[in-house]
Amino acid sequence: MRRSLTLWISKLWRPHAEHIQSLIARSVSEPRELQQARTYLHELKFEQSIEEVDDATDLLYFMHRVSYPAESHLEMKVGEFLSKCAPQVCGQHILAIGKRIQEEPGSGPLWSRVVFERGWFTSSVVAMLSTMTLEEHLTLCASYWHSLLPTPQSRCGRQLVSGSFVAVSTRLAALTAQRIEGCGDNRPCAVCLCAKLGIFLRGDTFAELRAVTLSITREMLSAAQVLEVANVLATRRSAETANSEWLVALQEALCRRRTGEVEAAHAVGLLHSMAVLNETTLSEMFEDLLLQLLPGMSQDEILKCCESLSTLSGTAPRIRTEVHRTLCTMAVAGAKGKNFVDKAVPWRLRCLSMVAPQEAGKLLGRFEENIQDAEASLSPSDTRDLIRAMRSLRVFPPRAVTLCKASYLANPLQSFNQQDAVYMMYAGARTGESATSAFFKEVVNRFTTVRKFDRRKSGPHQTSVLTAELLEMVLQALQIAKGRSLLDDARVYAVLRRTLEQLQREGSLSTEANIRLLRLLAGLNVGNASLPTVLLTNVSRALTSLTSADVRELCEVLVALKSRDVLMFRALLEHLGRCGPDRTSLTAIAVAARKLKFVTYFQQSGLLQNLTSLEGWSVSDIVLIAATCSENRRAGFLALPGADVLAQAQAEDLTTLDLFLIISIVADARKQLLSMASALSKRQPLGANDLEAEDALRAIVNVVDDKDALAAVCRSATSALQAMDENMLMRTLEAVRRAPELPNVFFRVVGRCVLRLANSMTADNAIQWLELYVKHSIRDDSVGKALLSKARTRSSNCADLTDKSIRKAAAMYGKSYALHCKLKKNKEKPEWRSFEVG
Repeated sequence: MRRSLTLWISKLWRPHAEHIQSLIARSVSEPRELQQARTYLHELKFEQSIEEVDDATDLLYFMHRVSYPAESHLEMKVGEFLSKCAPQVCGQHILAIGKRIQEEPGSGPLWSRVVFERGWFTSSVVAMLSTMTLEEHLTLCASYWHSLLPTPQSRCGRQLVSGSFVAVSTRLAALTAQRIEGCGDNRPCAVCLCAKLGIFLRGDTFAELRAVTLSITREMLSAAQVLEVANVLATRRSAETANSEWLVALQEALCRRRTGEVEAAHAVGLLHSMAVLNETTLSEMFEDLLLQLLPGMSQDEILKCCESLSTLSGTAPRIRTEVHRTLCTMAVAGAKGKNFVDKAVPWRLRCLSMVAPQEAGKLLGRFEENIQDAEASLSPSDTRDLIRAMRSLRVFPPRAVTLCKASYLANPLQSFNQQDAVYMMYAGARTGESATSAFFKEVVNRFTTVRKFDRRKSGPHQTSVLTAELLEMVLQALQIAKGRSLLDDARVYAVLRRTLEQLQREGSLSTEANIRLLRLLAGLNVGNASLPTVLLTNVSRALTSLTSADVRELCEVLVALKSRDVLMFRALLEHLGRCGPDRTSLTAIAVAARKLKFVTYFQQSGLLQNLTSLEGWSVSDIVLIAATCSENRRAGFLALPGADVLAQAQAEDLTTLDLFLIISIVADARKQLLSMASALSKRQPLGANDLEAEDALRAIVNVVDDKDALAAVCRSATSALQAMDENMLMRTLEAVRRAPELPNVFFRVVGRCVLRLANSMTADNAIQWLELYVKHSIRDDSVGKALLSKARTRSSNCADLTDKSIRKAAAMYGKSYALHCKLKKNKEKPEWRSFEVG
């Protein structure tokens, strides 16, 4: 593109263009060259460099390439120059701009501000568009709209907030509608071209264009053109093309055609596109057409129809009934031996499994009973049908699976595609094949190898061979077969990674699918974070669409993955704060905050600000949120209506965690506190991930005056207390100093933490713990001697009281006492005396 456009620029601008182009080329290896290019443009003497329209458009192209600041002084100069040269701007200039927008969609806003939203363009747009062919006209408009409007594949886009942009888009849409209407017999081809280019039809801006397009669709499109448009819509999957209205018009168009003109392939293809787009609106006329064509459908067409109906659950009941009746009237296998089953049974099984699962289950049972001949074999197509039917029914009879395995191994590699390998992998895992078995290894090898054959068959522009559902099946199979190590295989990992990226580009991964895949990866304990990162990135882009159930699932997945992605977690908190979380979302995010050590971010989020009542909340939910929020917020939270259920809670109805958290948050109800502590003493200790150290410290503070209650708290929170850092350890010491008597279990539990930190803590802190041990006469030699060793590093200038404590501890633990002086001793100065001789 650059080479051809350079021929159009003036000699005055050429040296500048070549220099800027060289800077851009060098920036590939040295990014700082882009800054030099921006500086060069900033210092450019515009009036002495630009003299032609092509010069100005070339300059705009470079401004985008080097990321020059938007709405700059230079941009304003280019706009003024083009306004002065407006009579010289022709349709070819606009087409060249359209091509550049098509190549660099991110440059759309720049071209819109400088060219399309200017008055001179609006006044001359009719004349310029008239010099273009219809295809050039539509391509230009499509490029412009795609570059400025957000699409499912590109979430970044300029919103319809600029009045001038809305006016230009409306004007272009109206002119496009008039151009299509004036095409005569070529109007159907124009509509097909609109579909291929993804022309926007949704919203008031495109109302006139939408009306014209849908009208032509209903009245003039042939059956073949209906199928062409339907396939394009299914491939693009763009919500901005008004799929629902267009598909309704396509149904009407197909029903208006003469009986002999419409074939079963046309109707089934349209139904398939509707299934891909999850469009459940089937008109009665279209359903009648399908029923009329059903008797003449081939096996492949009936199968495709059944696949579409399985996706569009609850729709077209008459078609389902008729398909079911047609399949059931076909002959079922009767003979045994070599002809043990009718060759059409696998195909019927696959069809019935999607429209009549119960009938399919019965047929599969009869099929399994009739398999007795060891020499029996299946063709590749029968194998594909049978293995998919078993997957749909979630039933894997051993003899039927064995038959499929034999067929899969006996036929050459090219006979099966990557999807078949996934189904065989899943069926093998479900029937007991381990990841180390010869069959499983062969299937995995074919899974990574047959991809090249699939790509040759499907072509370079075909969508991904594997779907999100098939990816789930792969991970489920590895999980069942204990094949976690196979994910370390570079070939397997590469296939999964490429598939995920392809599905992401196509916009085929829903939020629910992302979360399900993340859960499976967490269950496999994947060491490489590449796959989870791709999926978490997808989820983070769709946070605004999460439901309460999605939030709960996502939080559970984040915990399972041990994901410490702070940005992701804070973005989730911000989303919940904006939309107002319900109880389910609030408890889920609180649990995740505690498990992932993100409590601080939860406390800073302000999620509880708009909470007005706790009516209907369980005790578990209340104590969980109260224990997670900050101390200042906790008092207000527990004062909300509905919080009185805590006072009525019975210990026998609560889990161990709930008991402990109640003790940690209730300080005033002394009788209830001691009752809960008594019940806690009879429970098993909590796990390391169940409690925060802050929970344990609050509980200790609340029961420090009662020896038995404190013993119960320490025993239950053993894991949390032994994992404390030095700061938390000293806060615990401050909490228990005022206790008249401490239970021995406190020193047994906390002593391990003290022993672990003895060498790293400061000498002052070691002395304070040593004093506590001496005060309560705790004869733990390992802890005492470790603290003494640290205390001996204290300066010899320590206070007498501290010195006495250290000496007392030394005598108590049988260790010699000698301070290691850290300060440099002053040398004794010689004393000079004078002697006078009398």
